[in-house]
Amino acid sequence: MKELYLMLKGSDQAFRTLEKLKAEGYNATVLNAESLHHAVDYYPEEHHFFTLRHLEKKEAAESMLCLFVLPDEKLEQAKKIIRGYTNNFHDIKGFMYSHTIEDYEGSL
Repeated sequence: MKELYLMLKGSDQAFRTLEKLKAEGYNATVLNAESLHHAVDYYPEEHHFFTLRHLEKKEAAESMLCLFVLPDEKLEQAKKIIRGYTNNFHDIKGFMYSHTIEDYEGSL
């Protein structure tokens, strides 16, 4: 099993990337995220949560952190989709990284 972390700057194009991944059968946990700078300097009194309503209504957060747990053979396809929709992270700011899950229990 592999774990893929994807961070995308919130935008309509970022949502289209997630929609494409969903259409291809991928699932992930998606969290609202913001930089430490914004969280502390601009909105220290606010607490932010990302819900399915935000995704459905396309209310863009500052950034989105997506956590995928994938079978080994699906990792490269997911990364290819992300590279294509982000134009190798030139059109949408962000990054991704993956690593092997050594001990996994559960069902997908």
